[in-house]
Amino acid sequence: MIRFAKTAVAAAAACLILAACTSPANMEPPEVDVPTPLPEGIDFDPDASPAAPDTSCDPLASYNPGSVTAEQARATLDNPEQISIGISQSTNLMGYRDPETNTLAGFDIDIATEMVKAVMGDATKVRWVPMTSGERETALAEDRVDMVVRTMSITCERWEKVEFSTEYYHAGQRLLVTKESGIAGLAEMTGDQQVCTGASSTSVGNIAAVNAEVQPVTVPDFNDCLVLLQQGTVDAVAIDDTILAGMAVQDPTLQVVGEAFSVESYGIAFQKGNTDLARFVNGALAAMIADGRWQASYDEWLAGPLAAEAAALTTKYRD
Repeated sequence: MIRFAKTAVAAAAACLILAACTSPANMEPPEVDVPTPLPEGIDFDPDASPAAPDTSCDPLASYNPGSVTAEQARATLDNPEQISIGISQSTNLMGYRDPETNTLAGFDIDIATEMVKAVMGDATKVRWVPMTSGERETALAEDRVDMVVRTMSITCERWEKVEFSTEYYHAGQRLLVTKESGIAGLAEMTGDQQVCTGASSTSVGNIAAVNAEVQPVTVPDFNDCLVLLQQGTVDAVAIDDTILAGMAVQDPTLQVVGEAFSVESYGIAFQKGNTDLARFVNGALAAMIADGRWQASYDEWLAGPLAAEAAALTTKYRD
């Protein structure tokens, strides 16, 4: 009886093994529809009214340095022993954290560091505050930083909320696409194609002014656009050429195309009303440009990737 039971068990096991061995060898796993991950705050239907020239101010006219001293500039800080600066730590070439050294690097970081030296007399007396492009104005209004050096274009609208330095970089908006896309510029994109940009950038209106048919998509931080392009969610990224060049360096399957369809003049931003700090920084910027430090930084970070000489800067004062 016991022997019969053992025999039956063995036979059953053999049948299971045989069934497994005779199942189709080419059986494929079931298909699972996994949604493409999207960044928080993405907007597939932003207001895309064409940008109209704003002539309500002269945006590039800042404050004459005059006789404001470093001591007077420090007196405007919440902490006279340390200056707080809003920057990016994820924008390649401009402001990013070097993975090898774990230190901040890039053109914007060079500009900011020289301003720290001028104001504080010591490059180490700084608190770096990483932020997205959408946080720049809020961080100043809420007194979280003393200044922002983060690819921020000077506009009349922004002048109403912050103070600006003179122009420290002259950029233009272009397109980033995959090399196999066949897209040569913004004007030729069609109504069923999508182009990504930052929600707080000036790009949405500029895109509509050139091509009212293409579908803009905005994200809180334009770095998210790179991921959306790589995963095929959007067909192109539209933002300043400096930022696009950094993205193309990161991914050799991408390229910057088309003519610039805007002018973007970068300025250092300050809390509204802090004109003494703006004046002193304007003097420090002028000195940096005059003695070659500005050009050396451009040559290190941007000359190669952009394959172009630096555009001339505009230095204008309103008083």
